[in-house]
Amino acid sequence: MSITPFRTVTSREIYGADISGLQDAVNKVETVLDMQAASIVNHSLLAVSDQPEPAMHRRIYEGTIRNWLESPVPVIRRDGVVVPIGEYTLYSAQGMVIFHQQQPTDAVVTADVTYIVAVSPLLSHVGSGGLAHAAASSGSAGFMSASDKARFEALDLLRYRRAGLYHAGINGLTPAPVSTAAGVLDMVPFYVPITQTFDRIAINVTTAAAGNARLGIYADSGEVYPGARLLDAGVVTTGTTGIREMIINIALAPGLYWTVRQQDATPSLQAISGHGLIALGSADLATMVTGWRVTRAYIDGLPDPFPAGASQLTGSRPVVFLRRA
Repeated sequence: MSITPFRTVTSREIYGADISGLQDAVNKVETVLDMQAASIVNHSLLAVSDQPEPAMHRRIYEGTIRNWLESPVPVIRRDGVVVPIGEYTLYSAQGMVIFHQQQPTDAVVTADVTYIVAVSPLLSHVGSGGLAHAAASSGSAGFMSASDKARFEALDLLRYRRAGLYHAGINGLTPAPVSTAAGVLDMVPFYVPITQTFDRIAINVTTAAAGNARLGIYADSGEVYPGARLLDAGVVTTGTTGIREMIINIALAPGLYWTVRQQDATPSLQAISGHGLIALGSADLATMVTGWRVTRAYIDGLPDPFPAGASQLTGSRPVVFLRRA
């Protein structure tokens, strides 16, 4: 770590360079932290009246909020009226104005300013896990390891789902047909990193079976388990092969969701291999959980909320696809 070698100032006159050095150090810290700003209007400025010379009273006005920015330019008001800039000298960093002339005893002086606040994007990285990355910044790893950052970025790539294309929950790796069961609710996780709108919901029937499939979307309960029903899209036929889709219009905010499929027949559907889905954990350290299943008669439809007590599914999962609008 590199630090400025400030020394204790002995009993001597303080030089301008002493103050400049401190100011430069503060500015560098603010730059690294990418300090944020806020705005306030009609911030009261207090008159300084403790000088021995009475003629100097009520010329200096200070705010209790300091560290003003110079852009946008602070607006100084006296009794609610904007004061011409030629009547005072502005000291933004100190949160102070000095009038060229003494102000009336009953003058009310205020300022509209934008000022630096004790908020930095790096604060949101604290506690994110891992070690401090060597190239940490507000735009890169933050306070997490490079490997942790890579994992987050892998999910973050889902923000680049292209409009007009179908997408699975996480990745579309090694699609292959998988047989299905009737009379169950099968849930597969679907992650959304930024707000995205979807205009189609679909399955791909690879081996037909006379019957229908009901499709929908659930929110997460907060326990990595389906919760409230967000969409019952209706039914598509499984009696012929090919993409079976329905028009929808749903915007999903960032978070974890669950796509659901319920059938009264047993077609084979296009599936995504287990390593292309969210790993929901492992009970036996040999297989990873990739979904949930609840037994439910097809005629009963999609419940709201999703019932408790679902069994864990492992391996490749037949996927309900969403098309980004």
